[in-house]
Amino acid sequence: MKHPSPEEWQELVEEFRSSGLQQKEFAAKRDLHLSTLQYWLYRGSKPRSKSLQIASKSSPKFFPIEVLASPAPTTARAIEGGWIEAWLKSGTAIRFPVGTDTRYLAQLLAALG
Repeated sequence: MKHPSPEEWQELVEEFRSSGLQQKEFAAKRDLHLSTLQYWLYRGSKPRSKSLQIASKSSPKFFPIEVLASPAPTTARAIEGGWIEAWLKSGTAIRFPVGTDTRYLAQLLAALG
């Protein structure tokens, strides 16, 4: 099994796209793992620099929030009233006390994806 460099993968992706072969056929012909070929096809033919990868992963999304004059509920009060729990696609759970403004929750969840 070959272990092409990122530059070689660029060439292989271009070769595959112009070959007219199915992914499985091309991988077998070139002695490549099918899943690795699929990864590079999905990733695209242009390798991204490490600094771009770090910047895209660490770029936070911000949106305005409204601070209320009343203090936040204590943990005991929040437990008594219950929690609203939202799970993001990333697997992260966010909890809010029952009674949190639903418009705020909708905006927050839309911004977080």
